[in-house]
Amino acid sequence: MPAFIDIGQRYDGNGEAEELKAFQTGGCLGAQYGPFRVPDPEQAVLTVRPPAGMSQKRFRRRFDGYKKLVEQSPVARASDFQRESLLQSLESAHRLMNAPAAKAFDLSLEPEKSRKPYETSRFGQGCLLARRLVEAGARFIEVSTEYVPFLGWDTHDNGHTRMVELKRMIDAPIAQLVLDLERRDLLDRTLIVLASEFSRDVMVEGKPDKPVPNQVAQPDKMTELQHYGMHRHFTGAGSVLLFGGGAKRGFLFGKTADERPCTSLTRKVTVTDLHATILRTLGISPRYGVEIEERPFYVTKDGLGQPVREVLHA
Repeated sequence: MPAFIDIGQRYDGNGEAEELKAFQTGGCLGAQYGPFRVPDPEQAVLTVRPPAGMSQKRFRRRFDGYKKLVEQSPVARASDFQRESLLQSLESAHRLMNAPAAKAFDLSLEPEKSRKPYETSRFGQGCLLARRLVEAGARFIEVSTEYVPFLGWDTHDNGHTRMVELKRMIDAPIAQLVLDLERRDLLDRTLIVLASEFSRDVMVEGKPDKPVPNQVAQPDKMTELQHYGMHRHFTGAGSVLLFGGGAKRGFLFGKTADERPCTSLTRKVTVTDLHATILRTLGISPRYGVEIEERPFYVTKDGLGQPVREVLHA
């Protein structure tokens, strides 16, 4: 079973596919630490099978041939470490295809009764797949609502009404995931982190003299729903939910203003400290770092992250 799995984000038809690819790699750690990608959870079983019409024997021949090409690659930029990392990731992916754990990717094996609460969206199916993969031994899983510019959660018009529908897509699956893991005695050792990139504001995107092109025109007085687009990147406050994995139940940390600009008022938590908090539940020091090609890389910014101990049991 791959240790790192990414569910729900497609590249095809996405105007910012190359940018997304940059965030779905193992970075300095090498290819073997990159995520095993499952773009469509409903078709997850296809990611652990040869392409349609190809026999296992032919697939093995092609796999062996590709490995030789990598081994003999004259590309100067690829270090021995990078080449070995790629070969290890290829071998691990190939072993998965013939392993019993591959059944966890087949959602058709899930009983209809337990599958129904997750059938709200692709994200819901992703949560179901995540639960099955946790049971099969996966260690780190990301389920994305999928980023496509100006679609989905990237709301740039009718923000109020669209947000209602978007929340319906995620509320039930998240709740069911928590309940399912608890019933299987897996929640205490599984940390669920529900977070987004940033919040949105109802104000006009950008500066009045530099409007964003191809967006809904904002009048001086907002009179229609389409004017409320949740436009500007709002970084003054945001919410993150933690379930299981050592996090306290029903515990509220910090406070935001009741009226806009709805900024953080007390006990602000930076992204760096959030990462440190998550790392603490894993038993990893926020100061931990590695040196790759004579460059230091830390698990938190400059190794200075501080866990928010109040939100954890220990």
